[in-house]
Amino acid sequence: DCFARDIFVGFKFLCDYWHVPVTDARFHSALDYAHRHRLPILVHTWQGPYDSPAMLTDIVKRYPEASFLLAHAGGGDEGRHEAEEIARSNDNVYLEWCGTFCSSVPFEETLAKVGAHKVVFGTDGVCHSLIWELGRLLSLDVPEETIRPILGQNMRTILGRRR
Repeated sequence: DCFARDIFVGFKFLCDYWHVPVTDARFHSALDYAHRHRLPILVHTWQGPYDSPAMLTDIVKRYPEASFLLAHAGGGDEGRHEAEEIARSNDNVYLEWCGTFCSSVPFEETLAKVGAHKVVFGTDGVCHSLIWELGRLLSLDVPEETIRPILGQNMRTILGRRR
């Protein structure tokens, strides 16, 4: 019923907060639904026992019609490298911008590895400053044409796939 109206457009998994690994069978019904309806799933990612990007390796392959947005682009350095690898290897995986300051890996390097078409802008709602996150993205040492799709077109493309 939630998805019959334009109120909800996807799912968000906060495995660290819930202390439930992203691999837990309790997520199967949401993953199945997202796959059938080509919905995005924002997965809070960090290196840890609940939502390390590498834990999604088999999941993203099993649900190729769902789009996986890896929040915080994996978190710290180890998570960032895992997130880059899974995004490079899977058409349905994207990195989400918010909180990428938690990694010492320069985001320009991440963009060179995965491409701007694999990144979506995010602010984490009220937890981070929209102005600060936007300013940080606009301050990257990359051409303006690299930033433009991150600010909206990539997400419009993802949402345009919904059934």
